[in-house]
Amino acid sequence: MAMQLIPLHSRSINEQTIDAVNARDLHSFLELGRDFSNWIKARINRYGFIEGEDFICVENLSSPKLASSKSRMQKVKEYFVTLDMAKELAMVERNDKGKQARRYFIDCEKQLNEQKHLPATTTDKTSFQETEKYQVLNDMVKAMKLESNPVVIPSKELVELIQAVRMYQTQIAQLRTPDWVNDNITRMKDLAQRNFTDF
Repeated sequence: MAMQLIPLHSRSINEQTIDAVNARDLHSFLELGRDFSNWIKARINRYGFIEGEDFICVENLSSPKLASSKSRMQKVKEYFVTLDMAKELAMVERNDKGKQARRYFIDCEKQLNEQKHLPATTTDKTSFQETEKYQVLNDMVKAMKLESNPVVIPSKELVELIQAVRMYQTQIAQLRTPDWVNDNITRMKDLAQRNFTDF
């Protein structure tokens, strides 16, 4: 990605995980004279941005500033906005910084879209090719119309499966029923038969 003028953050907005912008970072970049809290609230009201669709609010605790009379932690409201909202916020400022920010967000969107359409990485390609290879083999086996349905799987997976089955067999063999359980079962059977014949 190009030089990061304003950091992007991965956030869940409108039930999607997207790259979002902390509006406080944008406000700082735009070098506006207004207080952040008043600025963002006024912009949301004026342009009809919707919480949960265009932005989300997150409350954080801010560390106290050194040598400040307010020495305790304070709650700070952060607004994470979509790239579309960030572009619009930058555009409505009608200044050079706003134009620069808007172009930057457009470039970010282009690069994010290009990354989505890039072919899989070599490791992904390899695993995809492996899966595809076994799918082709399985299709060939099906085409033979054998009475049983053999399945072609990677040897590594087959070895792991065999090891798991052997482990379970060993554990089952170790779980031999104690004699007292067998004795009680026999006694209960005898008792049940006696009670049944008494009627």
